[in-house]
Amino acid sequence: MTLPATTGHSRAAALGRLWVDATKLDRTQSDPLVAARNGVGVVLPLVVATALGHPAFGLLAAIGAIQAAFADRPGPYRRRVTRMLATAVAAGVTAGMAAAVGQSLVASAVLLAVCAFAAGQLLSAGPSAARVGIAATVCALVLGHIPEPPALAAGTGLLVFAGGVVQTVLAIAAWPLRRHGPERRSLARLYLQLANLAADPVDPGSSPPLGAALSETTAILRGGGHDHGPSVEAYRVLLDLAERIRQDVLVLSAYAVRLREKGGGAGAAVIHAALQSAGTVLATAGDTLRSRRPLDDPGPSLDVVASIQDAAEVLRDSVTERAAANRIRTLAGKLRAAVETSRTGGTEGRLNEDSGASSHSWRLRDPLEVIRANLDLRSSALRHATRLAVLVPLTDIATRAASIPRGYWVSLTILVVLRPDFGGTFQRALLRVLGTLVGLVLVTGLVHYVLSEQPAAMIPVLGLMVFGLRLAGPNNIGLSAVFLSGTVVVLLSLGGYPTETTVAERAIATVVGGVIALVAVLLWPSWERSQVTDRLADMIVGYRDYLRMAVDPGMSEPKRAARRSHTRLARSNAEASVDRARSEPVDPRGTVDLGDSILANGHRVAHALLALDSTRAAPDTYERVPEFRALTDASLETLSALERAVRQD
Repeated sequence: MTLPATTGHSRAAALGRLWVDATKLDRTQSDPLVAARNGVGVVLPLVVATALGHPAFGLLAAIGAIQAAFADRPGPYRRRVTRMLATAVAAGVTAGMAAAVGQSLVASAVLLAVCAFAAGQLLSAGPSAARVGIAATVCALVLGHIPEPPALAAGTGLLVFAGGVVQTVLAIAAWPLRRHGPERRSLARLYLQLANLAADPVDPGSSPPLGAALSETTAILRGGGHDHGPSVEAYRVLLDLAERIRQDVLVLSAYAVRLREKGGGAGAAVIHAALQSAGTVLATAGDTLRSRRPLDDPGPSLDVVASIQDAAEVLRDSVTERAAANRIRTLAGKLRAAVETSRTGGTEGRLNEDSGASSHSWRLRDPLEVIRANLDLRSSALRHATRLAVLVPLTDIATRAASIPRGYWVSLTILVVLRPDFGGTFQRALLRVLGTLVGLVLVTGLVHYVLSEQPAAMIPVLGLMVFGLRLAGPNNIGLSAVFLSGTVVVLLSLGGYPTETTVAERAIATVVGGVIALVAVLLWPSWERSQVTDRLADMIVGYRDYLRMAVDPGMSEPKRAARRSHTRLARSNAEASVDRARSEPVDPRGTVDLGDSILANGHRVAHALLALDSTRAAPDTYERVPEFRALTDASLETLSALERAVRQD
């Protein structure tokens, strides 16, 4: 395999961008409360088992608790239970099977190949599904090296599962008190972000903001495991209002830009003042949801809404001003509804939550459909799954044949480092190695020289390591590797393995695993630049379908919301794909330039579609006005032609 020609400078610059992106501190998924809870969930089984005189049982349960901790992600409590228990079941079942067949090299290899392939394919269905596959493979790797008779192997699986159950129980302990806390907090963040959006001018040439925040909140409120009741119904109303308020803010920002360009500075100032006032109302609604206190006196907020509506009366001098005035009036109505609805949403947990009417549930995408679609030799997900299915069992066989102590670390490194694309693998391999070395040196010194390998003293240290691991979050790979290495050192010390031998073995295995992962992705690459045109074409198709939806009078509101979410997802995928291709150390052959051009022009298309959708009069206009119908049909044909041209590029 040869890399496409490129200059040494451009390749070094691409690798430099990968390093900069990888070392950014991302705090978006750092939650001290969750991290502390997960640390307790790992320590608790150890404390109980040690007190009962069976510390080995506690170690097995701690392994299950750690795997379930990684599945403790944001979302409704019902979904969290399902996700964490699925991870615990997968970990427990594979742990028992691996211990039972551990004596057979062939049977262990087959089990690892199946688990690794599943882990690779599940990555295409999202992080929650991927976590189940990784947990199963990790337990199969580690406990396959500790073979047991069938009866004892079943006990091993049950202990691993029990540790996951303990972690799950702690994760949902607040459910009876704050049944809809995750939903409420996500919606509060969205409204506070909307407030900031209204306060700052929006460039119509940029990507429409808050797409990711809307998708996340939509998945939480309308995804699987949803609940019912007055509060949740209020949250769904607030979500719909947030979607429409965002449209109004973006359209009004575009009107202000147009007026300023045509010398209508006074009208633009009125619009900006109205948006500033809207930001105040949105911030109040967000604070109400965040604080979990109902808005006792909505009067001040409603007064601000009235002043916003009054501002529309002075905009009369041009067609643009009159259009902006109509938009301000509709915005005022939505803000009034948001204020009233947030009063109900703020009472989360203090009303009869089982008496509400049910609502429809839908998913942004069917995970099974995604997995089936990726069972294709052209799919990067299938290539990734195949690489894992070959490398994980093969390296495990090699380390067993060479009698390398705890050689499964090589396979584990490959499992967590290898990604479908070169950029992701490079970042994870480099930072994983560096973070592991730092963690090994620091924690080994602490355990060996300070704690003198006393189990009673090391158990709280294990809790601190898990706390740091979960606080770092999945996006801070290097920092996570530091604490993961510390977790491994302490666990092995509790299991009776000397810490001084752990350092060398773990360090060498991590380096070897990282190198193998990089070589594998280079020998059978999945360069992101080969995916860019398809992602861009999918975005254009999303815009085309969005336009069809906007003029279709028979489209129901749930289907409209689903189409908006699909379009946002397609746009975010295209933007991410272009960014990844830009960071690859190969010649993009103009693909990145094409992507940048399409995205820049696509942003204006997105703003126009949002404006059209927000009027709610497009279907009737399409039926009644021939000129508008001709314009729409021509636009649909143009978008289809663009899609075909991009795919053939």
